[in-house]
Amino acid sequence: MAGVNPWTRDQLLVALTLYSQIPFGRLHSRNPDIIDYAKRLGRTPSSPAMKLVNFASLDPFIIESGRTGLKGASKADRAIWQEMSEDISSIEIQCEQAMGKYENTALVLHDSGVQDFTGRERTIISKARLKQEFFRKNVLAAYEHRCSLTELEEPALLVASHIRPWRDGVEHRLNPSNGLCLSSLHDKAFDRGLISFNQHLEVILSPQIKKLTSSFAIENLVKYEGKQIRLPVHYSPDMGQMEYHRRLYKLGEFS
Repeated sequence: MAGVNPWTRDQLLVALTLYSQIPFGRLHSRNPDIIDYAKRLGRTPSSPAMKLVNFASLDPFIIESGRTGLKGASKADRAIWQEMSEDISSIEIQCEQAMGKYENTALVLHDSGVQDFTGRERTIISKARLKQEFFRKNVLAAYEHRCSLTELEEPALLVASHIRPWRDGVEHRLNPSNGLCLSSLHDKAFDRGLISFNQHLEVILSPQIKKLTSSFAIENLVKYEGKQIRLPVHYSPDMGQMEYHRRLYKLGEFS
């Protein structure tokens, strides 16, 4: 397979961690994150790039969206993906341990995709949680990396919001249909039950929000009442979970 030397299990776990965070369209050897990663493992950038695309060929989200990765996934690739599918919590712990072995300094993701000398913070992947990262990756991809309400397209300001809260349903945590792509502001409002969406996916405002009179509140929240969100290209919102959200926060009609 890719690389001069066989991939160790620890290296595969690090690759899986990296795959959970990099968008499908950036799985190439010119990606600075992949270049950083390759240096740590003593490989050429093309080696991990190929490994990540092999993982893509096993990813149900990628397959169902009509895209494909490479067809050269190894037996070891398939085995570790199957392990993750069956017990992601265990693999998540192993990924963190494997990342630690390759991190004298933190391996970081370049949010902009280009070298950044401005001093802005960048994402540290050693502390990433595999479950959340796969959920975020798939939800944002489904909504084409745009807020479903405002069309905001800056990834640093987008959140994969759980419709049924993370704490309330383990079996729904990783399902992209239990997610919405929202701006950080609207995610916070949704998470706190200050807004929700009706059976037509139109915005419902809480009485608390309706009382606000500042120009900021009107421009960024109040004016969206009744606006329908844009639908994703895959994994439409689960309306049963949306009803759960409305019931939870006592907003609007429940059917």
